[in-house]
Amino acid sequence: MMPLTRYLYNKCSVVLSLRNAIHTAEYDVAVFWAYELYYSGFKKEAINILLDIYKKRYSKNHPKLGMYIQKKISDMKDETIATIVKNLTIKRPDLMETADVKFINVKAYHIEPYKTLDPVNCVKWKYLQTACKYAVCKEKLQKEEIETRLSIFRKNWLYQASFSPIWMDRIKQVGGIVKEGSIKFPTEDDEETFYDQYGFEPDEQPLEVQTKCMGI
Repeated sequence: MMPLTRYLYNKCSVVLSLRNAIHTAEYDVAVFWAYELYYSGFKKEAINILLDIYKKRYSKNHPKLGMYIQKKISDMKDETIATIVKNLTIKRPDLMETADVKFINVKAYHIEPYKTLDPVNCVKWKYLQTACKYAVCKEKLQKEEIETRLSIFRKNWLYQASFSPIWMDRIKQVGGIVKEGSIKFPTEDDEETFYDQYGFEPDEQPLEVQTKCMGI
């Protein structure tokens, strides 16, 4: 199983990329990956990953930041994710916070670029080329592993994407179900309706997009 996110990234690679981007203090990259998880439907997991990063790297020298993060989570909004990422990426884990430490509160309008790109207004085969802004972390893979990942992306992407809540909801909207390792639709018309809206044609994407999503 290799769950794919809203933009058909390898989910495990997205998690790794998020952790790496926060470690290197790259806010724009980190917040992109955080919302890739969040808007794919992994909201709780995204929050837990950010909390884990705080606990392991920041908690010793930034106790007030921890209290601030918990306060923001208690009043959870979509922009809370960006707020947490912003404050993690501007702090140095090895430096003790000052008595008058300040925090940045990201506004709702700041996260508009990270919301899911509406496929209705996009040419379907160009959708991923537009949406996939960054490449996930590249991994050292054997030839067989590379071929497996590319095969998943090109031929069995919808089944793997069904493990993301956003895609499962889309499938269910036209009566689709997961059966025997694939997605079955009630009728050919239902299947056509689905692909008319979400047929992003992964197998027709430039190799750059395919490797960008698969961590190759």
